[in-house]
Amino acid sequence: MPPGLGLPFRRELCYKGAGVRHRATPVHEEKGVGSMEHQSRIHGAFTFLPQERVIYGAGSLGQLVAELDRWGCQRAFLITGMTVATKTDLLRQVQQLLGPRCVGVFYPMTQHVPREDVIAAAAQAREAKPDVLVSLGGGSPVDGTKAVSLCLAEGVVKAADLDAYRVRGPRGMRFNPRYQGQPLPHIAITTTLSAGEFTGSFGITDKQRQVKEGYGAPRFVPRIVILDPALTVHTPAWLWASTGLRAVDHAVERLYSRNHNPVVDTLCLQALRYLLAYLPAATHSPYDLEARLYCQLGAWMSIIGFASVRTGISHAIGHQLGGHCNVPHGQTSCIMLPHAMEFNLPVAAERLALVAEAAGVETRGFSPEAAARAAIEHLRPFIKELGCPTRLREVGVQEADFPHLAEAVMEEVPLMENPRSITGVSDVIALLERAW
Repeated sequence: MPPGLGLPFRRELCYKGAGVRHRATPVHEEKGVGSMEHQSRIHGAFTFLPQERVIYGAGSLGQLVAELDRWGCQRAFLITGMTVATKTDLLRQVQQLLGPRCVGVFYPMTQHVPREDVIAAAAQAREAKPDVLVSLGGGSPVDGTKAVSLCLAEGVVKAADLDAYRVRGPRGMRFNPRYQGQPLPHIAITTTLSAGEFTGSFGITDKQRQVKEGYGAPRFVPRIVILDPALTVHTPAWLWASTGLRAVDHAVERLYSRNHNPVVDTLCLQALRYLLAYLPAATHSPYDLEARLYCQLGAWMSIIGFASVRTGISHAIGHQLGGHCNVPHGQTSCIMLPHAMEFNLPVAAERLALVAEAAGVETRGFSPEAAARAAIEHLRPFIKELGCPTRLREVGVQEADFPHLAEAVMEEVPLMENPRSITGVSDVIALLERAW
């Protein structure tokens, strides 16, 4: 029985876009019930994204054609990365399933989604005239396909045209681009644990300025996601483990986010139970499909609250380590998450203590601060035992990069919900120095 859950799984879950708002409600049916002192302080909002269907389990790739039929799609354009295209037979499998419906393939969509790749893929897709986009692989193909969807819907043909659709600006400023077109449906077939297939947001790297810029809206979330553990067996161990730790990062930073909520808390805690229990076995034994599937489910749970609860400083730094230093996002989480937890401990001890509980760490009789510290000390060797980097110097980051990185990090939206305030670039540089 998987940790923390005693109910059998259904094979697929279907849901449609809606919003649920929670308001303060009376807690006693007695005199004075309407007064403020008798009302619950629990309130908030949960936003659902317009993702219609998640299909999971070994062999679930076989449902791809049925999904195309359900949507009435006849012209599929595939986007994937170099490893999937040249070192596995996954692309061939998907092309065989699609048959004449496959009207084109673009690869490689490279790491961190450079503007040049997006424009080239969009031009090729525009020629093919697809009615559905299919991403195959990890976070870069998924995000690249979202970006191509934007280009096709909005008529973006040059890299400079992308500027009008950024959603992040200086010091966390939010932009609200005006969208005119309707994006094509996107089916995401994933092979890592980065979980970008469950959001409508994506990053595009401007190589000239060496920054990764934020884009996205709910309209760009993939409509269908296929989680087939059999497709992940050839994912390199380092990539599987590091993206799994990226999902751990998603869960931890949502637990201590300033706007955390009870629904997302529950999902993130279960995500941590799955990931911390199954990630070692799934990494060292890639044909253990049950362990691989529980990791996929954990990654999904870690990010379901994406539209409702933001992450924090680990993600903010990770975005810019990717765009500026070309560090894979999974590895940025391996390195930065323990330091982010330590930085936030003074104001988020009770939230971090929940991480220790989910990890199965014995904390009976501990203060919240001691339990939080135990969670951090559990995570450090866990990361190392998976063979993942734990220092920025191990992934080629130079101390000379810190000032530029820190300035770019200060523009990141996740800083707004980090539990401990980031007062300036000096805070970011101090974190980078501790992680170096």
